[in-house]
Amino acid sequence: MKALKMLALLGMLVGLVSLTSLNFSDEIDYSSLGIHWNGGEVRAVEMIAAHLAEKNALIPDEELHEVAKTMYDASRSYDVDYRLVLAVMDAESNFRHNVVSEAGAIGIMQVKPIVAREFSDEVGIPYGRDVLHCPHANVRFGVYYLSWLSRHYDNDYAVLYAYNVGYTRARQNMQRNSEPKTGYTRKVMEEYERNRSRLPGV
Repeated sequence: MKALKMLALLGMLVGLVSLTSLNFSDEIDYSSLGIHWNGGEVRAVEMIAAHLAEKNALIPDEELHEVAKTMYDASRSYDVDYRLVLAVMDAESNFRHNVVSEAGAIGIMQVKPIVAREFSDEVGIPYGRDVLHCPHANVRFGVYYLSWLSRHYDNDYAVLYAYNVGYTRARQNMQRNSEPKTGYTRKVMEEYERNRSRLPGV
């Protein structure tokens, strides 16, 4: 009987030591996204969420961290610097997910329905009338569009200009100027530089 008690006590001590040695921030379960995060990635997501909160993003508190995970995952999947994505959000919507522009662009990344329809298969999200009002879908479409534009233009200013005015119009307007430095592109690039100084790279 004494031996059993000793074994039980030893088991409790081993369990306690194991628990106290864990770094819980590295053990968060992100498997719902189908990916496994390491410690650095978890910290990056937490910093994105903090950045969104600091910018007073109009996203419900319970959704904020999930949107940050979606943005980080989309940025990594489509090879777009998430710090640039944050800068685009700042310029496009001031982090408001429920805004619709006069030109019909929707949500936190101001994605137009024609873009969502065009890239629905590539993004893996079926197009529907209200799909861009979901912050998660809006972010994935916006980041994919940035990635797609970066395959057609070889500098950030051109990519941002095309994101802002549309691919067709940008192609027409940039025949003489391959690096358009407009008020919009300058604003985004300035914010991007600030984000690069404050947030870790991937």
